Amino acid sequence: MSNELEKKRKRKNILDAARDLFTEFGYRSVTVSQIAEKASVAKGTVYLYFKDKESLFYALIDEFLTEIKEFMSDVEKWDLPLADKLHSVIYNIFKFRHEQKFLYRVSMEAIKFPSAFSKRVTEILDDEICNYLEGELQLAIDRKEIRPCNPKIFSFVILNIYSALAFKWEEKYSPLDEKQVTQTVTDILKYGLVKGAT
Repeated sequence: MSNELEKKRKRKNILDAARDLFTEFGYRSVTVSQIAEKASVAKGTVYLYFKDKESLFYALIDEFLTEIKEFMSDVEKWDLPLADKLHSVIYNIFKFRHEQKFLYRVSMEAIKFPSAFSKRVTEILDDEICNYLEGELQLAIDRKEIRPCNPKIFSFVILNIYSALAFKWEEKYSPLDEKQVTQTVTDILKYGLVKGAT
């Protein structure tokens, strides 16, 4: 095996070990020594690839962001109406984040043990979605598909409506299915609550 391939293998082993441990025990409880042991490398080897535990964690987040961007790129090729495009991106990313044990653990840890670090990790994920939404809303405004609005504010509102319905709702009530979430968000954005409003 070439030296370059061996480096890639070791880096992947370290990332895989860290993901497994962070998923099982949470970021706060895991040490670099534990990651090294699980990856079958010396502790010093971990530091050859990553400055510290935090940079290792961000590398895992970067992998997820790459997947998000690939998914968004695929959605663009489907040529969907704006509402369907926004729903497809937001709902599926939330669903993926919820189903991925590592990312779900990150989200829960940020809620239970709020810190500047956990808050930043959550912001990175949400910012990626908001930036996409903002761009799509601005394009729709430019094409006169929707009325003029502040795309930054609306992207924030849309993201948080989905988040509330997809996950926070089920903390108190029976979970909503995808169709219910989609219909509710569409109704809010398209019709609002005032009868006869345009």
